[in-house]
Amino acid sequence: MADLEVHDNVKVFTNPLEIVKIRLQIQGEAAKAEGAVPKGAIHIIRQLGVFGLYKGASACLLRDIPFSAIYFPAYWHLKKDLFQEGYNGKQLSFFETLAAAGIAGMPAAYFTTPADVVKTRLQVEARQGQTNYKGLRDAFIKIYKEEGFRALFKGGPARIVRSSPQFGFTLLGYETLKTYLPYPWEDKPRKVETALTSRPDDLSKIRARNALRILLDVHGDFGRKVAASGVPLSLSSPRLSAQLGREK
Repeated sequence: MADLEVHDNVKVFTNPLEIVKIRLQIQGEAAKAEGAVPKGAIHIIRQLGVFGLYKGASACLLRDIPFSAIYFPAYWHLKKDLFQEGYNGKQLSFFETLAAAGIAGMPAAYFTTPADVVKTRLQVEARQGQTNYKGLRDAFIKIYKEEGFRALFKGGPARIVRSSPQFGFTLLGYETLKTYLPYPWEDKPRKVETALTSRPDDLSKIRARNALRILLDVHGDFGRKVAASGVPLSLSSPRLSAQLGREK
């Protein structure tokens, strides 16, 4: 639900940019085929209107939400299981973090290609003789019937080539910034000092403090209780002495 809400908010700003970008990219092809004069971004925005700028937004959500659902768990498992982050205190190197983030983007990009194909078809202005799509469901059905199942995965390898480095460096930058610029409200684990983690000059202080704690934990009436029992204290077997005292 959190991921859905984030993508809803992001698409409010990014979907208009995507549809304008796509229409600008295909203007060269249209100009060659029909002799049309390329138009600028302002003309495209005026032509589409406010609601037209959000054409294909549902397909965009259908692509991005499953992408995140695949990408982030895969990234986490690659860090923990393949590169063994945290094992014996291991921290991933630059290339290990980049590799984990890049590899995780490969299946996420490929398996969400059908939604990306539909999104692009909805956002491209249909020319004369081309199929016109009315919506998300209509686009899926027409592409499958007219071009076959493989058409839904057109451009899949290209998406891998683009998305894998893109999200690889994005997550690498995030992990790097998180290391050098931690959250001010982040709860940090308490540091426990032991003989293995302390510096040599602090070792004598730790030993003295531990010895003092042992002395303070000794009961003050220990000697008087042993004398009142009439059983001599055996240093070699103190448990045997205590047992004899109970039998008396």
